[in-house]
Amino acid sequence: MRSCKEISKLVSSSLERPLPFRDRVEVWMHLKMCRLCGAFWRDLQRLRSSVRRQVTEKEQDESIRLDPSSKVRMQTAVDTQNRGDADS
Repeated sequence: MRSCKEISKLVSSSLERPLPFRDRVEVWMHLKMCRLCGAFWRDLQRLRSSVRRQVTEKEQDESIRLDPSSKVRMQTAVDTQNRGDADS
């Protein structure tokens, strides 16, 4: 069984890239048993949602313009993360 420190690193990493199946299972099991790590995971999810919402609002703001290549890179990163979430 991994420590809370190791699980928190995996949870943070999962926001950037999909975790291997074994790691996802270990994280899931740990989050079911550990109240503090579960709270950490929920806080990260809320923060992520809030940032996404703000980015969407800013994109609608005429004063902020991204060059097309930046938009493509950002969309690719979001899509990759969403695919990783769907695998969970």
